[in-house]
Amino acid sequence: MAFPDLPFLPAFVAVFELGSITAAAAELHRTQPTLSYQLGQLERAVGAPLFVRQGRALAPTDLAVQLHRLATGFARDLATVRRGGEPDVLDIAAVSGFGRFVLFPLIRRLGAVRATLRFPTADEVFRRVADGEVDLGFTHRAVARPRLVLEPVYTEHLVLAANPTWAARLATPKQFRDVPVVTYDESDYVIGRWMGHHFGRRAPVWWSAAHFEEFEEVLAFAADGVGVAIVPSFVLGARRGLRAVAWSRPPADNTVFAVRRAGAPISQAGAALLAGLRAPHSKLR
Repeated sequence: MAFPDLPFLPAFVAVFELGSITAAAAELHRTQPTLSYQLGQLERAVGAPLFVRQGRALAPTDLAVQLHRLATGFARDLATVRRGGEPDVLDIAAVSGFGRFVLFPLIRRLGAVRATLRFPTADEVFRRVADGEVDLGFTHRAVARPRLVLEPVYTEHLVLAANPTWAARLATPKQFRDVPVVTYDESDYVIGRWMGHHFGRRAPVWWSAAHFEEFEEVLAFAADGVGVAIVPSFVLGARRGLRAVAWSRPPADNTVFAVRRAGAPISQAGAALLAGLRAPHSKLR
């Protein structure tokens, strides 16, 4: 990987990826003092250490992790531009369920795209977009933040998922009393929205039977009858033995927002992804 106009970055990338100045020097056919000098120059330029010693190895700092992502991405994009093309990049942070079950299939359909897809919490999505760590974010909460632009791009349906036994017990809203619910990260907002849609301000009592980070475990426990789950409808196909409990009211709708930095350009791949989300056929409900 060559950085002809940035002479210190090859040394940094090699040390980052190989974990030692000795190995990096051999890889780049340079002396160890030369690499040590270049790293020192780069650390002075950024104003902070990039590595800390842990035994015989060099461990990157948080700043080094960010710099490595930017440096390697720059190298790939520079090579693309020199070939006469435009970098086709998707660097995304999205809340987990939407990212895994909606965005990932759509990214696959876009074809040859260099994609990075992460699944942090909604608050972390906002932070990463604002700090420039990712180009696009997706969250199910609309929050006013400086320097950020939110655009509604997708409507998901929130449903009560239950196995046949629990579905029979909860045939009407009146039967939803003191019910065990399998919860997950970000479920507080989802459950609150679903409760408000079906019960208004007089939400019935419920309790958390178990809590997980991801939907697979949530759906497995719900299928086993440990409790019910309130989830976007597009995750139901990931587990057999579950059904959406249908009451007289329609499902609760929830809007998913694309998050971008104000004034930041968007790549062709990002524009294609947003167009795919807005298309009616892409709404996997």
